[in-house]
Amino acid sequence: MRLIKSIAAILALVTSFASQAGGVPEDIQQLRDLLQPITSLSAQFKQQITDADGFEMQASEGLFQIAQPNKLRWIVAQPMPQQVISDGVTLWLFDPDLEQVVIQPFDANIESTPAILFSGDLERLDRAYFIRQLSDGVFTLTPEQGGSLFTGLEIGFADGVPSSIALTDGLGQVTRITFTEVAYNPVLADDLFVFEIPTDVDVIRND
Repeated sequence: MRLIKSIAAILALVTSFASQAGGVPEDIQQLRDLLQPITSLSAQFKQQITDADGFEMQASEGLFQIAQPNKLRWIVAQPMPQQVISDGVTLWLFDPDLEQVVIQPFDANIESTPAILFSGDLERLDRAYFIRQLSDGVFTLTPEQGGSLFTGLEIGFADGVPSSIALTDGLGQVTRITFTEVAYNPVLADDLFVFEIPTDVDVIRND
């Protein structure tokens, strides 16, 4: 369940913020300029979770796809197959080993998670985070108010395309995600973001 929780944290949840935009205006604009053109994305990913001392707790890899508004697929291939899929309204979390699928609403108030990076709603991104550019193409985002699932987020770009995301939580655990084979603004069919529930699996609804 740790993997499912970490994926869910990356993809949806929580409350909205009312603070003003924070950070150096030039840094904010540069991040906006990189994110604004993204309407869809498809990439292979590798994810590593380490504890506060830097020891690896978990590693996984698979396929990541997003399309606006708020559509996503996070398909873990290794070490244990798992899927997180949303059409922007409903979120499905499928664990084949447990023969279980969890169904819940996709919360549109996603300021507290990295999903906001690819939502297309950059005004909300500005309100929710203090944005600073560390180096060329590398930005840190710090939540302006409480309620976030993490204490810091870092996103890196290579040749204008997202290449990595790192999240640090309140316990000092770091989730690092690197992207390869990135397809920028591909055409992704709507049915990719709808999960067909297999027969003979337990269905848990968190409405």
